[in-house]
Amino acid sequence: MQAKGDFPAFRALEASPIGRTPMRRVLTLIATASVLSACASSERPGPSVGPMQPETAVAFSLQPGAFNDIPDWTTVDLAPALLAFRRACDGRRQRDPSAALPGGGQYGGTVADWQPACAAAQSVAPGSERAFFEANFIPNLVRGPGEARITAYYEPIIEARRFPDAVYSAPLVRKPGDMVTVDIAAFAEAYDNEALRGAPRALTGQLNGAQVRPYPKREEINPSTDQVFAWAHPVDVYNLQIQGSGRIAFPDGTQARAAFAAQNGYRWRSALGALRDSGQLQGGATWQNFRAWSDRNGADATRQALNADPSFVFFQEEGIDDPAAGPRGAAGVPLTPMGSIAVDPAFHPYGAVVFVDAQYDGQPFRHLFVAQDTGGAIRRGPQRGDVFFGSGADAGRGAERMNSPARWWTLIPRSVPTS
Repeated sequence: MQAKGDFPAFRALEASPIGRTPMRRVLTLIATASVLSACASSERPGPSVGPMQPETAVAFSLQPGAFNDIPDWTTVDLAPALLAFRRACDGRRQRDPSAALPGGGQYGGTVADWQPACAAAQSVAPGSERAFFEANFIPNLVRGPGEARITAYYEPIIEARRFPDAVYSAPLVRKPGDMVTVDIAAFAEAYDNEALRGAPRALTGQLNGAQVRPYPKREEINPSTDQVFAWAHPVDVYNLQIQGSGRIAFPDGTQARAAFAAQNGYRWRSALGALRDSGQLQGGATWQNFRAWSDRNGADATRQALNADPSFVFFQEEGIDDPAAGPRGAAGVPLTPMGSIAVDPAFHPYGAVVFVDAQYDGQPFRHLFVAQDTGGAIRRGPQRGDVFFGSGADAGRGAERMNSPARWWTLIPRSVPTS
């Protein structure tokens, strides 16, 4: 599930294999970092957003306030946020109490600092959510650099087959064994190298003997049959790659989840936008228009159109334990429809509780969320977010319309310092 314009990837990057790599290979990895950085993108892509506010030079800060500062606080439905909060607490049960919250961020304290609120959350009765948050948290107005904007994403449900045919001709591909992730930040510290400090934090490449090279582009990827676990319509597969994850439905009524596993490292470029700009896609770069164009022009033309986007997402098939829950986000817990949000973890830790004041279809959009995911298009500042709208076509249509400037507050446990 990714975010838009780039990918919100569902997963944080895979753990680096560097610790198991011979030194001669490590030196090769460093030598290739500058080559890889030209094409690297650490996360999945996402739906395109509209015009963005220009970036500002405001430093990140949290300004303590009161709940009556938050618009519509007394009337907002807080039940989805409480469910997401409980899931965040469950996801931290095995984490060292003295450790910081996962993901990073610039505030939040330790896991132990959040344990009283987590314990209290388990016994909150329906209708008492507001009293719980007011008793355990202090709201802080968020300020900082970058764009202040909210978009949305969702989990598609697509028809799939175990074997290809004329309609279901695009593969869902498992992560290849020759893909590696290089943690450039670790080498920057180890070698005290300023050039490496300026490189992307992590790069994805292809292991070729003792060398790491940029992973092949979309048009160069030819998976073997044992890498493919399902087949679907090419437009549906591309949508799945944009969102980062999705459900696949088979003719016998069963469903599985195609969960984000990896991305080939290239920055996302909208194939729909390229087709529109070429004059072939009339009526706008929408999924409906692209599907109609694809059905008219056939699978070969669709594959050629998709090659305008060099990025490619690999998946892993998973069972669906709770049909009401979304896929696991970067925080490692199931996403909650209208309760989870993708954030920039350079500012907000996973598990942070944030209130967003925005617009949707010309009406106020004011909701409480828990930070549980991220994505390439979302790593743009402390007030850039991507709301998880849920699963299926209705959620997709709703997410497509979400694009608004926004104000943010973050709710911090009363015993936790704000910096």
